[in-house]
Amino acid sequence: MSTYISNPPRPVRRRVPRPGLVPLALLALGLAASAPAQAQGCVAARGGVCVLPNQLGILGSGEAAPPGSGFQVFFGYRWLHSDRHFVGDHEEKHRQEEGSEVINDSHFLDPGVSYAFSPRFSASLTVPFSVHDRSQVVRSNDVSRTILQRFSTQSLGLGDLRLMANAWVLDPHKHMRGNVLLGVGVDMPTGEKDATDTFQMFDPATGQIVARERTVDQSIQPGDGGWGLLTELYAYYQLAPTFNVFVNGSYALTPEELNGVPTYRTNPYEAVMSIADSYMGRGGFQYVLWPKYGLTLSLAGRIDGVPVEDAIGGSNGFRRPGYSVSLEPGISATVGTWSFGVNAPVALYRNRERSVADRQWTEATGIYRHGDAAFADYLVMFTMSKSL
Repeated sequence: MSTYISNPPRPVRRRVPRPGLVPLALLALGLAASAPAQAQGCVAARGGVCVLPNQLGILGSGEAAPPGSGFQVFFGYRWLHSDRHFVGDHEEKHRQEEGSEVINDSHFLDPGVSYAFSPRFSASLTVPFSVHDRSQVVRSNDVSRTILQRFSTQSLGLGDLRLMANAWVLDPHKHMRGNVLLGVGVDMPTGEKDATDTFQMFDPATGQIVARERTVDQSIQPGDGGWGLLTELYAYYQLAPTFNVFVNGSYALTPEELNGVPTYRTNPYEAVMSIADSYMGRGGFQYVLWPKYGLTLSLAGRIDGVPVEDAIGGSNGFRRPGYSVSLEPGISATVGTWSFGVNAPVALYRNRERSVADRQWTEATGIYRHGDAAFADYLVMFTMSKSL
């Protein structure tokens, strides 16, 4: 789950395309493609907005521009507020009713730089930062598990650096109507994996609330403590001068299994944090509303998630696997050498899947276990970039 604002206790309750079309398709890719999947709250906590280089140049005039090369700087920002708990796809509404929900407020900042070696090949480096606040409650150990107090824990700092290499499958000079962009890269474990803060907890021996220094929840750790192999794909096809369809996806493979950070959870199979794969997929259309400024509207279906089991390596330890299916409207524009965009995926379906640790507990004890996770209703993502 997440770190949050300390609230007072509550009672138990993307001839030649029209100007801007292709570059803005790339901007939309940047808005949605992140090496790890986008955070949803307690699931897929890390990963930021990664703005890919505008490899076809900025088209802000009335004529289409040929592909170019050179440097581009970019910045991405993403915010979420998660507080709705799910076990599978069942919402645990009683958590909000009794005031025991865990609330995550997370801010992700992704500055970076890209360089196009040619119109076809480029590379980018993203240096992510994040700020998190997670609010949760303290309960007594009586039969009704009375809520005694709400407290918050925080974390902030540098995340895991992402270095990507990108290439168009087809020569972009000759294939302006449709193309496929492939990316591969590495996610470096530069972020803090074991950030700590002060927790409030009930001491049954004294009947008092005491303070303890512990590692913060996995969902708000700035880094995950492992190396990752990043893969991305973006493909578009122009159906009409100002209308195109696209698909976009990314997957982060994490060969390492555990990062060694304690969770302090009662389930022994969840004692150490897992290093989990993550994924994102989206597809939709874009329409250029105002060609002079490349003002483009987009609408896509989207899925973000963390798998129960990794594609490579083991999957033991504590993780919250699951996924969110969203409808993602967006708007973007170009002004000279600047590009801007805002996307806001709205969740339609959420599912917290059973983890390997959940299954291990059930096998060992005979007692069925299925952990929960809190998801956000929507995300707000903003990007801007400038060609130099």
